[in-house]
Amino acid sequence: MIWAQVVTTAPCPLCHPLIDAQDHVVGYHHKLSLLSLVGGALVLPLDVEPYGPGESEQAASGRVLQRGVAALGRRFAQYVVGDGLYASAPFLHAAGDLALHPIVRLKANLPTLLAAAEARFTARPPLMTLEIEGDRVELWDADDFDPWDALRWPTVRVLRYCQHHRDGTLVDAYWLTDFPATRFSTPTLYRLAKSRWTIENQGFNDAKTRYGLDHMSHHHPNSLLLHWLLVALALTIERLYRLRYLHRGLHAPSTPIQFLRRLRLSLGVPVLDTG
Repeated sequence: MIWAQVVTTAPCPLCHPLIDAQDHVVGYHHKLSLLSLVGGALVLPLDVEPYGPGESEQAASGRVLQRGVAALGRRFAQYVVGDGLYASAPFLHAAGDLALHPIVRLKANLPTLLAAAEARFTARPPLMTLEIEGDRVELWDADDFDPWDALRWPTVRVLRYCQHHRDGTLVDAYWLTDFPATRFSTPTLYRLAKSRWTIENQGFNDAKTRYGLDHMSHHHPNSLLLHWLLVALALTIERLYRLRYLHRGLHAPSTPIQFLRRLRLSLGVPVLDTG
């Protein structure tokens, strides 16, 4: 996953230049990959990996993924989910070498596989239609597509979903994986693929809007990395406390704003009436 922070100060080794239409440098931004625990009610950022100009998001994500598996163990997770950028044989093989099943968005960067999936799925009705949180979701699924030349998988499983939102908008998306159909059903694979958005929504968006991820106290690679790691740690501690420790009994978990108000009230000092 990528996150950008725009600055206009002098560049550091992690700065990527921003170029306008006239090829002028108009600023600099920072990029990092985020490793996050997803797939359940508790979404936790685990680690970050910044990368400078001349490096790639995929390489940074490979490093942070390998480091995370080494720290947490191969049985900590079953799959890794990513956008279409990660639909490349090196990343898919690296995930497999870590005993993880990749679930990756299928886009135009794999034109042959995408065309084959589109031709097959558009010519037949959906395998099933589900009602999920008020949306109508049509699902197609097949596990016998041919791999491209560089991919060492025997076959590729492709999932297509058309999600009809209540406001009339439609999301039509394709995903590829090596998860066998005998292990995970079509609805389960759909749910796992959708967990990719929690990295964006409950990872980067929360970190920026609620935890000051885009604040820069010192424009230096070590300072930036420490700040990003501390933000991830603070977010993890807050969620563990709010969603696990405070969620004892039958009451619903507190929302972030409810937790903030409760915290502020607890910090207040009662005024004694001495009159």
